[in-house]
Amino acid sequence: MWERFPAVAAKVRQVYGLRLPRHLAVFCALWKSVDTAEREALDYLMVSPFGLTEYFGEDGLQLVGRDGLDERLNGRFRRDPAEFVTVLMGGSDGLHYGLWYDDPAELPSFVVHNYARDSAETWTNRSPTLLEEFRWNVRAVLSDYGDTSEEAELLRPLTAALDWFATADREALESDGERRWATVARPSGGISIFPALPPRSGEARLTKSYDRISGFQTGTPQAAAWIAQAERELAGGEPAFALALGGELHWVDRDEYRSQSRDLLAGAYRALGRDALAEIVEVHAAHRDLRSVNVLVAPDQL
Repeated sequence: MWERFPAVAAKVRQVYGLRLPRHLAVFCALWKSVDTAEREALDYLMVSPFGLTEYFGEDGLQLVGRDGLDERLNGRFRRDPAEFVTVLMGGSDGLHYGLWYDDPAELPSFVVHNYARDSAETWTNRSPTLLEEFRWNVRAVLSDYGDTSEEAELLRPLTAALDWFATADREALESDGERRWATVARPSGGISIFPALPPRSGEARLTKSYDRISGFQTGTPQAAAWIAQAERELAGGEPAFALALGGELHWVDRDEYRSQSRDLLAGAYRALGRDALAEIVEVHAAHRDLRSVNVLVAPDQL
């Protein structure tokens, strides 16, 4: 996996405009090496490679978008924020895990997760790597069932495997260097974690997020005024409210707001110099109604 990493990182840079963290190679090494007992533990957690991790497969770099689709749509569920880039599929309710890119010029801040077929909100345990996210999940199971339970026995081989790979995981983080936005304060509230922003980006006003969402869902006349205010602040060099409002409109997922959500988000990202995220917004808006987010296929399947 270390040998594959440079080519995969170059692919992700070319397709997404993003920096790939080395800990993804460590996860893929664990995934490829597990024995039967460790596989049963992973099956219990209901996780499997999806998204960026597919590029680490034997023929991963040969995969292409089906039907001419942009590869950035792979694993991108319809209410995912642009910062969310999928790396694992989970269990029920459309659970999927991703890397959170506050800034495409920097390493991802942490691992995030989202239940796409439930509330589709994005949450984080602030795990720096996928292996640490697995540890968090194991601890959650043990907290529910206890250290001497049948579930604990099932997960014990995976815990041992995580311990075996811990040094490589730590070295991967150290080799990559600082995750600039991982510990930076970010506005709280709203429907999802909010991107970390540089100073003087304006006010996101997330404390009013649920009131605005309710208004968008019911068709309040105030919607036009909120959008106009976000546009004015964006034009004045303060993109925070455009990001917040555009994200709310994206999450509400009503056709009448699709172009306004796209324009607010893309404009805000470009104002921040985060053009790769703006491009994800635009390609997602154009293909948001895909029946399946399984986009990557082998060339002989075209």
